[in-house]
Amino acid sequence: MRVLRVWLVLGVLWVVAGCAPSTPFLQGHKGVSLQWPEKPLPPRVEWVKSVVSPEDAGIAKGFWKRALELVTGASTQHIVKPYGVLYDDGRLFIADAGAGVVHVMDTKRSVYTVIRSAPDATLRSPIGLARDAGTGLYITDSVSDAVFRYDLASETLTTFMRGIDRPTGIAYNRSNDLLYVTETGANDIIGVDLKGRPKIRFSTANPEQQLLNHPTDLAVDAKGQVFVTDPLNYKVRIFTPEGVPVAELGEMGDSTAELSKPKGVAVDSLGRIFLCDAMADMVKVFNDSGHFLFGIGGTGTANGQFWMPSGISISGDLLFVTDTYNRRVQMLRLLPIEEDDDDYDDENRLAQPDDLGGK
Repeated sequence: MRVLRVWLVLGVLWVVAGCAPSTPFLQGHKGVSLQWPEKPLPPRVEWVKSVVSPEDAGIAKGFWKRALELVTGASTQHIVKPYGVLYDDGRLFIADAGAGVVHVMDTKRSVYTVIRSAPDATLRSPIGLARDAGTGLYITDSVSDAVFRYDLASETLTTFMRGIDRPTGIAYNRSNDLLYVTETGANDIIGVDLKGRPKIRFSTANPEQQLLNHPTDLAVDAKGQVFVTDPLNYKVRIFTPEGVPVAELGEMGDSTAELSKPKGVAVDSLGRIFLCDAMADMVKVFNDSGHFLFGIGGTGTANGQFWMPSGISISGDLLFVTDTYNRRVQMLRLLPIEEDDDDYDDENRLAQPDDLGGK
């Protein structure tokens, strides 16, 4: 009798499987409207959806996977402790430090895969993600003290660099074809070419100044400037591609405009700086002059709320934030603004090079 019931259920699933198309990835949840900043200010960012599993990315389960989960009660939870995130050409990459893998949700082909350790490349705690101009996806691993390269064409993982002192952040700079890697344990940033050969060290460019104190995350803007989160100094520091400091933003504090634990950083096409403040459970937005604009989110588990956000990236008008302890990635959309908007107010300048290190 039990076998008969199972087969009846499988038969129903077979029919339902063909009638239940997945939700398109870029389509938000109906009836949910969350925007920041809040009224009466004009909205600049809107919430789209949370991604907890491949189904949230528009990747439908196959019939037999559904059947297996129904019979065995297998969990659909895939993300354990997300940190780095990257969206590129329809693929959502999520570095999962808790599971020791990188999730790949290909929304165009409707395929979910996982990048796992290879014989000569052991993923222990993948943190940062970056793409080069070719087929290379680069993954920092803070426990393996290594940077790995995953070739998207051949789908193979190899070791790109070893002996990096706790690498965390990584970003590709199109202006000089270099990868920048945060050496958190060495309080340094290293720029390497696509063969892994060191070309620039920020500590060498600033021998008289020890600016960084366990830096973590990185971003590169359209000008090639390098943005580095310096959490123990409660700042974001901005450098030329050669490692020369040009500006900084941030002050220690627990107000909305101040920083308590800056982590992931991203810069949009307008030069606005989006910064994860992990202790504040918020993404904080600054204009290109360092003036605080507004905050996104707050503490909680609901849509648009965060619990220790860590990684962040921008692709076009889409903003992705790893909501680490809520075990998900939240996707938001940047709304268009006019060029005479207050976001371009230049009254509050960033601290200039002569001020760096003197505060």
